Amino acid sequence: MTNSLEAGFVPLYVRYTKDDPKRAEALLNVIVMLFLLLAGIIFLFLFFCSSWWVRILTPGMNDAGKILTASMLRVMSLAVPLYILGMLMAYLKMAHGRYLTASLRSTIQSVGLISGSLLAIYFKNPLFLAWGFVFAYLFYLVWLLCGLYNLGLLRFKASFSRDLAKETFGAFWYSVRPVLIVPLLIQGNIAIERIVASLIGSTSIAAVDYAKFVTETVVILIAVPLGMVGLSTLSGLDSDSVRQKLGQIANIVLIFTIPISLFVACNNVDIVHILYARGAFDQESVRVTSRILLGFSIGMWAQALSYYFIRVLNSQLRNAEVLLYTGVSILIDIGIKLLLYRNLGPLALGLGVSMNSIVLLLLTIRAFRLGKSLLLSMLWMALGAVFYVITTMILKHCLSSISSLSYFALSTAIFCLFWAVYITLVPHLCKSINPVLDKLCGYKDKSA
Repeated sequence: MTNSLEAGFVPLYVRYTKDDPKRAEALLNVIVMLFLLLAGIIFLFLFFCSSWWVRILTPGMNDAGKILTASMLRVMSLAVPLYILGMLMAYLKMAHGRYLTASLRSTIQSVGLISGSLLAIYFKNPLFLAWGFVFAYLFYLVWLLCGLYNLGLLRFKASFSRDLAKETFGAFWYSVRPVLIVPLLIQGNIAIERIVASLIGSTSIAAVDYAKFVTETVVILIAVPLGMVGLSTLSGLDSDSVRQKLGQIANIVLIFTIPISLFVACNNVDIVHILYARGAFDQESVRVTSRILLGFSIGMWAQALSYYFIRVLNSQLRNAEVLLYTGVSILIDIGIKLLLYRNLGPLALGLGVSMNSIVLLLLTIRAFRLGKSLLLSMLWMALGAVFYVITTMILKHCLSSISSLSYFALSTAIFCLFWAVYITLVPHLCKSINPVLDKLCGYKDKSA
């Protein structure tokens, strides 16, 4: 459903709002009714078929566990309509340039789950955990509806043109049809990743999630906000305007994400040790997780930028290309995991994801014809990467006797100093990030 909102609803709604507000209103009414219908079907299935569904999914669980899981599923099914409508309303606000509620969804969910967990512990009733999830999304939806009402965006009519509704739904369906396959490809890739991880060893299954937490944090902090803004601001623009804006943003993203990827790659063991090495997380767990993290970090920069480019392709309604590029990159990912896991072990899990991201980035760069715009930045960053790796190797050799925490703190300081000096000394890189520095200086001046 999220894919259909990103790939169809937001781009079409933004275009219709600019060109034909009645068409935009008809599209919103149709999508609200469609999502209410889907939410109702899913809710009824989960609520009334929870016991049967739990038995299908967890055949090895004991009877007490199945009863508890079915009870929690019935409670959490109440959140399905709230979640689906909340997502739709959040994307509606994004289409009007309001991004705060969308960015805080995960935070509100976490607060609800934490509150539910505390109540479950205090009252010794696990169902409070499920109720925490439900009330988090109830609060989220009410907050969104109040915000939309204050903006004057909730204008649903009892009747509207059936022909216009049919036409806008046809345009929506034509737009989202290609990307409906993308989640299936992604879920298939995840399933194969789990299978390969289990073939490597039981430690690798959990280690994948531990390593992903580190790399996906970069995507969440950098690429997701850019993707949200890109969906609404770039929808309907001509290709030349999009290419110009993308070239400027992509250069900035490269200059910031390539150093971060290198830092994680060069300090993978220390990062895992500091974050996780306690309790049952032994040295074998550190070794496996750090190897996977090394593989992930090789393409972390490409993952952030390709995610943004895919969202821009969605905003341009080029969803058939999204399906093609995603399919090709996932097939390469799967091939690397299946062919190399015997020789590379856990590293193959991370390397497959990195190659997936790099191939996807190259394909999207070609789609936007951005090769010339990004080539010089990539060459300068590659040269800086060589110098940084050499510096890190010398540092590790000279400071091998100090503790992991002390070494990590020192390497972080050297990382910041090295890249600040290097970017300042290279005119092209310094010129590329000047807009960011100007914005920061402007905000400081205003606050002063």
